Amino acid sequence: MDYHEILTHLTTVDKTDSEMKDFNARLQQILEKVLPMLMKTDEQFVINDSEDGDLPLDTRYRYIRTVVRVLQTLEMPDSSGEESLISVKEFHSLKVCIELITAMGVLPNLLHGVGIDIAKLCPKAILIQEEKLTDLQKYRRLRFTVDSLMELYTHFTLRPAILAQLGSLFAALLQLCHAPLMKPSAKSASAGQTDISKDGTFTMTTELYEKLKRDQEHFKRLLRELLDNCPTSTSMKELMVILGVKEAPKWLQRETRKYLVEQIIQPNGIVSIVTAVCDDFLDLGEHWNKLDTVCRLIVTSHGNNSEDYYKSICPQLLNLLESTRIKHSTTIANCCVTSLYEHNPEVFQKHVLQVICHPLLATSTGTEDEVERCIENLTKCFVTVEAKFKQLPCKLLLSVSLPLFSLWNGVRTSVCVLKHKIKQLLLRLLHEESFRNDLYAAYLGHNSFDSFGNRLETRLGPTGRIELVGTDTNLKRDEFADSLFELTSTSDTLSNGLFFYLLTFLSLAITTNGRNESRTLLETPEDQIGKIEERLTAVKLLSSLANVSSVQEAQIKNPQPICSFIRTLFTQYIETRKGQNSSDDDSELLYVSLMLVKMIISERKEPLEWAAFTDFVKFLKECCTLTDIPSHLSSLTRECIELIESHGKSEQRNYQDLSVSRKRESDKFEEALRDLADPLLPVRAHGLITLTKLIETMDPCIVARKAVVLQLFQSNLKHEDSFIYLAAINGLCALASSYPQMIIELLVHEYIDISERVSAGEIATETRIKLGEILVKVTRSLGEMASAYKNILINGFLCAARDPDPLVRASSLSCLGELCKVLGFRLGDAIIEVIYCIGCIVKTDKAPECRRAAVMVSTLLLRGLGKDTLTSLGKDLVDLYRGLKHLRDNDEDPVLRLHAQLALEELDYVMRDFLFSPPKLEKKIFLLK
Repeated sequence: MDYHEILTHLTTVDKTDSEMKDFNARLQQILEKVLPMLMKTDEQFVINDSEDGDLPLDTRYRYIRTVVRVLQTLEMPDSSGEESLISVKEFHSLKVCIELITAMGVLPNLLHGVGIDIAKLCPKAILIQEEKLTDLQKYRRLRFTVDSLMELYTHFTLRPAILAQLGSLFAALLQLCHAPLMKPSAKSASAGQTDISKDGTFTMTTELYEKLKRDQEHFKRLLRELLDNCPTSTSMKELMVILGVKEAPKWLQRETRKYLVEQIIQPNGIVSIVTAVCDDFLDLGEHWNKLDTVCRLIVTSHGNNSEDYYKSICPQLLNLLESTRIKHSTTIANCCVTSLYEHNPEVFQKHVLQVICHPLLATSTGTEDEVERCIENLTKCFVTVEAKFKQLPCKLLLSVSLPLFSLWNGVRTSVCVLKHKIKQLLLRLLHEESFRNDLYAAYLGHNSFDSFGNRLETRLGPTGRIELVGTDTNLKRDEFADSLFELTSTSDTLSNGLFFYLLTFLSLAITTNGRNESRTLLETPEDQIGKIEERLTAVKLLSSLANVSSVQEAQIKNPQPICSFIRTLFTQYIETRKGQNSSDDDSELLYVSLMLVKMIISERKEPLEWAAFTDFVKFLKECCTLTDIPSHLSSLTRECIELIESHGKSEQRNYQDLSVSRKRESDKFEEALRDLADPLLPVRAHGLITLTKLIETMDPCIVARKAVVLQLFQSNLKHEDSFIYLAAINGLCALASSYPQMIIELLVHEYIDISERVSAGEIATETRIKLGEILVKVTRSLGEMASAYKNILINGFLCAARDPDPLVRASSLSCLGELCKVLGFRLGDAIIEVIYCIGCIVKTDKAPECRRAAVMVSTLLLRGLGKDTLTSLGKDLVDLYRGLKHLRDNDEDPVLRLHAQLALEELDYVMRDFLFSPPKLEKKIFLLK
C-alpha cells in the first residue's frame, strides 16, 4: 500500500467513527486500522523508543510517532528529478499531518507565555479533552516532535507545510534552548534518587540535569540551522510575534531579542524586518506608522557594544539607498537614516553622512564613479524624498557646500548628467534663509568658513562624467559670480537675496576702505589686487542682477536699500575725490546704481511710493552742485532727479509724430553713440542696449543708419567682456530679424572669411564659434522664413566644417544640426552635400568631438526625414551606414560608440517602417467628363 494512502487514513475519520466524542478514542480507532497496514507493508515497522524507558506510550504520543515514522518512510521526490511534483491531494495530506503533530506534540507542551496560545491558533482545540501529563512527559514529547520536524524540514517537499507552523516551531526551540532548568538537589545527588519520587513529585537528579544541558546545546544548533535555512523576513516576523506576547517570560524576551538583533545585523536584515512588518507589498499611505516604528527599532542600539551594532546596520542603509532592485528602497533608507539622525546624530555623521560625502570631503582625487555615487545618494537623501515629514535638515549639507559649488561651477556649461542634481542640492541649501548670506559670501570668496568644506578642482572624465583633481587654491571670482548668478536666477527669492547681500557687502567694503586707508599701506600688492577684483566682480554681478525683472519689482516695493546704497557710494566718492584717490570703479558702480534707479522708475508696472524718494532727491540735488563730478555721472543724476520729481512721466510717450522733425529720436541715437565711446564698460553696454531697443521699435534714425549700427555691433562682438558681448549679440539678432536678407549674407560671409584672421592671430577661435551661435539664434528667430536662406547658411556651415581647428569643425556641425531642425529637414538638394560631408568626417576626422557632432547630425537627419530617408539620400546612405557601423565596432571613444549605435537604431527603425508598414486601404475614384 502507498504511504500517501496511509497518511490519508491517518488524517481521515470514517463516518462510523465520527460519532465518537472522545478524541483519544478516535485516535485509537485510527491506529488500530492503520498499524496492521503498516506492519503488512513493513514488517520491521515499530514505534517504540528505547529513550522512553519504562514510560508507557499514550494514545496521542503513539499517534504522533506513527505519523512521524510514516513521513520519514515516505519516498520524497528528488528536486532535480523530472517527477518532482506531488498532487494537491497528497500535499494536503502532508499539511494536515504536520498540523496534527504540531497541535498535539508542540502547542500543549509549551510553557505559559511561550508562543501564541493554542486556543488562538486553533479554536476547535478547546473542545479536545486536555491531557494530564507530567512535566517530564511533556518535555519528552516536545523533544521528539521538534527533532522530527527539524529532520523533516530537510526535505523540500515537506518544507512548505512546516513553514506554515514556523511560529510554533520557533517557540518550542526557544523553550528547549533557553528555558531555565531546576538545579539538582543535594539529596538526590547523594542518594541517587530517580526523577519521580514515591509521592509522585518531580525531583531533578544530577544525571537528568546533565542530559537536559546536553539537549539544550543540541537544540541551539537546530535553532541556528533553522534561522539559516528559512526566509529571514519570515523568521523575523515569527520572532517578533513571540516577543510581542504580553505574558512572555523575561528569559524568553531576552533571548528572542538577541536573535532578532542578530538577524538585523545580517546582510539584508533591514529589508527583511521591514518586509516582515509591512508585508511583501509596501503601501506607503497605509504603512507609514509601521515603517516609522520599525525604523526607530532599527536605529536604537541593541546589545552591549553599540559601535559594532551601528557598524553593521549603517552599511546596510547605504546599500539600500543605492539599490535599484528593491522596491521603495530609497523611501525605506530615508526613513531609517532620518530616524538615526534624530536618535544619534554623532553616529549618523560618522557612519552615514561622512561615508556618503567622502569624495567631497577628501582633498585627494575622486573618480567619476565615486562622485556620481555621492551626488546620487545626497539627492536621494535631501531632494527626492517621498516622506517630507521624514526629511533630513539641509544644514547637514553645509559641510560639503563649497565642494558642491565647485562641482556646479565645473559642469554648469557642460551636458553632464549630474548637473541638474547638483543644482537641486545647492538650491536646497540656499533656500534656507538662516545661513543664506554666509553661503553667498563663501561662494564669492568674500569670506572663508572652515565648516563649509574646501574648494575642489574638477574636470570631465573619459566617459563624460565629472571627476575631482584635488583642492583648488585659485579664486576664480568671475566664474564663481557667473555660476552663482545662473544658480539664483531660477528663484525670485534667491535673486533678491543675492542683490541685497551685494548691496550690503559693497557698502561695507566702501565704508571700511575709506576708514582704513592707512592700513592698506601694509598690504601686499597681491592683496590689493585681490580686493579690487573682489569689488569688480561684485559690481558686475550686481549689474547683471539689476536686469532681472524680479529684482526690479522688489526694488519698486522697497526702494530704501538701493537709495541708502547710493547715498553711501556718493558720500565716499565725494570724499575720495577731494583726496584725489578716487578710481573709475567707484564712478562705474555709481553709474550702474543710478541706472537701476532710473530703470525702476521709468519701466515700473506697479504704483510707486514717491514719498520714499523725497530725501533721496534732496541728496542728489546737493551732489549735483559739486563741480568735480564727471559729466556723464552728473547728467544721469539730473535725469533721475527729473524722473522722480515728475513721477516718471518725463519718459512716457503715447504717440510718435512722423510729420515733424525727429529731434528726440536723434538725441537718443546720439546719446547711444556717446555711450559707446565712453571708456566705462557699463556705459558702453548701455549704449548697445539703447541701440537694440531703437532697432526693435523700428526707429527712423536707425533705419537710415543701419550700416553704421551693424558695424558698431560687429566691432563690439570681439570684446572680451561678456556683458558687452551679450549686448552685441542681442543687437545683431534684432537687426537680422528686421533685415534678414542683408544681415544674414553679411554674417555668413564674415563667418566664412574669418578663418584667415583666426590663423593670423588677430581674432580668437572663440569669436568664430560665437558668430556661429549668432547665426543659429537668428535662424531660430526667423522660423519659417529661414528656408529662404537655407543655401547660404548650409554653405557657410559646410565651409567651416573644413576648418583646421577641431573646435570650429565641431561647432559648425552642431550649428548645422540645429539649422536642420529649424528648417524642418526640408533641405532639398543640399542634403546630398550634407550627408557627404558627414560621411567624410565620420570616416577621416581624428578629433572625437568632430566625429561626435557628425554622428549627432546624422541621427537628427534620420529621425527628421523618416521614410523619406531612402528616397532623399539614395545610394549616399550606404557610405553613411558603413561609416557609422565602423565607428560603433572599432572606435575607442565609448560615448561615440553609443551615439553611433543610436544613429544605426534610427536607420533600422526607418527601414522597418518602410518595409513592414501596414497597407493603406484606399480606393481611387475618377470623375469622367
